[in-house]
Amino acid sequence: MKLKKFFVVMLVVAFVLTSVIGVVTGFGASSSKKLPYVKLTWYVIGTPQKDWDLINQKVNEYIKPKLNAEIKMTMFDWGEYNDKMQTKIAAGEPFDICFTAIWTNNYRTNVAKGAFLPLNKPGNDLLSKYAPKTKKLLGDDFIKGASINGILYAIPANKEKAHNWGFIVRMDLVKKYKLDDMFKKVKKLEDLEPYLKIIKQKEPGVYPLGAYAGESPRFLLDWDKVVDDDVPVSLYPNNKSTKIVNELEQPNTKALFKTVRKYYLAGYIRKDAASVTDWMSDLKAGKVFVMPQSLKPGKDAEMSISTGYQWKQIDITPPVMSTRECIGSMQAINAKSKNPERALMFLELFNTDKYLNNLVNFGIEGQHYVFKDKAKGIIAPGPKAKDYSPGLGWMFGNQFINYIYENEDPNKWKNFEEYNKKALPLLSLGFNFDDSKVKTQVAACKNVWKQYIPMLETGSIDPDKYIPVAIDKFKKAGVDIIIKEAQKQYDEFLKKTGRKK
Repeated sequence: MKLKKFFVVMLVVAFVLTSVIGVVTGFGASSSKKLPYVKLTWYVIGTPQKDWDLINQKVNEYIKPKLNAEIKMTMFDWGEYNDKMQTKIAAGEPFDICFTAIWTNNYRTNVAKGAFLPLNKPGNDLLSKYAPKTKKLLGDDFIKGASINGILYAIPANKEKAHNWGFIVRMDLVKKYKLDDMFKKVKKLEDLEPYLKIIKQKEPGVYPLGAYAGESPRFLLDWDKVVDDDVPVSLYPNNKSTKIVNELEQPNTKALFKTVRKYYLAGYIRKDAASVTDWMSDLKAGKVFVMPQSLKPGKDAEMSISTGYQWKQIDITPPVMSTRECIGSMQAINAKSKNPERALMFLELFNTDKYLNNLVNFGIEGQHYVFKDKAKGIIAPGPKAKDYSPGLGWMFGNQFINYIYENEDPNKWKNFEEYNKKALPLLSLGFNFDDSKVKTQVAACKNVWKQYIPMLETGSIDPDKYIPVAIDKFKKAGVDIIIKEAQKQYDEFLKKTGRKK
């Protein structure tokens, strides 16, 4: 009798363990049957695609047998995403997954609000339970760099782990007017002038220089932002100083804004550039000759694919590895999600399953793309490529399992690895400012930023007149108080990490 009870107990234990393993892994038709059916929601940023709903349908056909779940994918345009997400979060909407970064749907701000689910909290390490492969492929250093006070609140995209800044240049116009020498001669913003002049004279329907609010030559200064993108509290990006400064007070900022103003007055920049949010539409319409961009190996090929025009890049700044890379492209789970475990299981599948990842990135084989070399994952646009070509591999999860277009370098992912290795790691890598003591000042500075910086960075107003006005407004908003608090925290960070001062 005792032996019979023992076997019954062991069978129950085995059943429970099997169920737990099935829930944790969640992948495979047999385990999905043990999971209750759920419907997830996922919000992302980008240019809406005609066949988006078709791809969403295919995604659900693929994930339902594996996760017993379906997902509603929604893409908001570049100019509206941040406002849409802030409204949803403020309203307490129980969505599941959303794109977040330092530059939109702000990661740090949302964490401070309690909007995002902690993923590796001691005693409740959801990342290890439900996304162990994703955790491994990101690595401890990248996870630490994206963590706030030691806790990760969103999953970074596994991509290049460094950045540099420069320009992309329209190659059809370069060839048309024999401007090839610019790729040797352009070392800084000022060097563009003779080429912009030619385009202005000969291509009246083209803006010689793409400069827009939030996407302008300002980024060539590559400030290491300490707070947020729209607060002028920064470090110089070269490890030569650990002093945090107001970037508007620095001579290089004034010099750059003066050059941009000169170009604006010459008619090289769109007159209403300060109010334009969808700059990608201008690129796709063939209205831009040169555009400042955050670069990496093969960025020009990616832009060629996503815009329909051939581009070539000019690297200006050296590559550096900053906290920005860690929190520049992430997927967060809503703290109010009703199914956070399943949402994390979906992200694990998305980051590790080549078919699912490439379905979202490139669409359906034979329609949106065709294989040129299936074994090597090399593809070309398909007959319906215009209906689905989001060009957002840097946002959508693990880029190292992405297909490569035939016009891209077949060694693209190897080049990424080498690029990551040669980049200068900034002393601030992994530093995330806690603004809890200066929230009022940060909010006030953001309002000042909206008032002046879009106009200054596009050349729409005179920097000699308005930089002093902006500096005064920032000081009244409390920027010096923010700098003092940031310096205190940064000094403590440097001491704690053992990095040089």
